[in-house]
Amino acid sequence: MKFGILLTSVYDASVDARVQRRQHEELVRTAEELGFELMVCGQHFLGSELRYFQPVPWLTHMAQVAPSMQVATGIILLSMVNPVDIAEQMATLDVLTDGRATFGVGLGYSGHEFDAFGVEPGTRVARFEESLELVKALWSGEKVDFAGRFHSVHGAQPSVRPLQAGGLPVWIGGQAAGAVKRAARMGDAWYAPPFPSHAELAQLRKLFLDTRDEHGLATGGDFPLRRELLIAPSREAGMEAALDRYRARYETYKKWGLSGENTPVGDGSELRANIEEQFILGTAQDCAAELARLRDELGMTHFVFKPHWPGLPHREAMAQLEEFGTQVLPGLRHA
Repeated sequence: MKFGILLTSVYDASVDARVQRRQHEELVRTAEELGFELMVCGQHFLGSELRYFQPVPWLTHMAQVAPSMQVATGIILLSMVNPVDIAEQMATLDVLTDGRATFGVGLGYSGHEFDAFGVEPGTRVARFEESLELVKALWSGEKVDFAGRFHSVHGAQPSVRPLQAGGLPVWIGGQAAGAVKRAARMGDAWYAPPFPSHAELAQLRKLFLDTRDEHGLATGGDFPLRRELLIAPSREAGMEAALDRYRARYETYKKWGLSGENTPVGDGSELRANIEEQFILGTAQDCAAELARLRDELGMTHFVFKPHWPGLPHREAMAQLEEFGTQVLPGLRHA
């Protein structure tokens, strides 16, 4: 089992950007010392409530701070960005990290982002699939002639290619059934977000494996997973802490347009039920036991941990990271 650290946003523009940079530097430096192997960074555009720096330059810098760690985009909004541009950006990242990059991609969900890039709602899936096909072709080393609905490339054989033979591993995110099937058909792994309930997660993992089997594809590959996790003296104490964190971040997600299949809904009294169904809570031993179950029952190969939450002091996030790294991670790695 491998462990990753999520470099997420917890600030808006009112906080000096250098604070965010220094805190992420401390996160990855400490995570590397604790034995984490992976850092993950996501993508959003035009966010007012949460400031997302763009993942390729951000990961390029952070990889110099923690040079033994792998890097993954989690996720690039592939239905919005230009596939030629992102193919060469990710290839550059792979070269600068000595072949340690993973290409995590997804559709996205925010209407204001799609509008900004001129992406019509009915074209999102088609844009995503076409773009991913073109990115892979550009990484192949072969001459590329590609005439798509949205992008065309003629007689191209780029010199900017990944170090990894055949291109970067592709992790596809999403929680709807269609997204999971797409990950099975077109990706190397389904990068599971934290939104589905525990029961939905198991169902979607089965759907991924069944779809791979139907298409004659290997089923023994990576299963990278995000799950919200809070270490606390007891499960109830973890619940109270989770309520504060949940309100702050998930309200922003909802405002940006997160909704739909296998996505938490509701507020007020429903928050507690949502947390019960999504979070891993309790003592370090409780959390380790639940992660071991996900490994043994669902085949989880990578767990991506998020210690930062809006409104949570950085020192408390670092304390969570330290406890996870010293009390949870060692036993799982060597089990």
